[in-house]
Amino acid sequence: MKVNFFIDEEQPEHVDFHIKKITPEMQSLADDLQKQQVPLWGYQERTVKPLQFDEIMRVRTESTEVHVQTTTGIYKAKQRIYQMAELLPANFIQISSGEIVNFEFIDHLELGGNGNIKLILKNQEESFVSRRYVSKIKRRLGI
Repeated sequence: MKVNFFIDEEQPEHVDFHIKKITPEMQSLADDLQKQQVPLWGYQERTVKPLQFDEIMRVRTESTEVHVQTTTGIYKAKQRIYQMAELLPANFIQISSGEIVNFEFIDHLELGGNGNIKLILKNQEESFVSRRYVSKIKRRLGI
């Protein structure tokens, strides 16, 4: 596929696709490009910080709060987990009703005999894939 970049500081940034048909990959790419425009803000005591998607390890619900774990710390988010699932790019996948994980930070998986999956993150923290999401994870990984 041919890719062109036209740099013009006078024009607003936009992307045009010239394709024969829309594929799921193209739609995913378009969705990711649009999601990157929405900033995600993390709250930590009296500090509000924009969070970079490539630094986010996971997002999870604890009690009634949504926590975003990054490489630099843990932040609270104002959005609900279902809203976060819509905001985050394609390298994030929901593993339970209360947790979303960035695949870039998965070290390995441990497959249980009864079909459950334990995710081990690169910082050695563990998460469990709920039964409802096991087939989605396996399909995504090709296992």
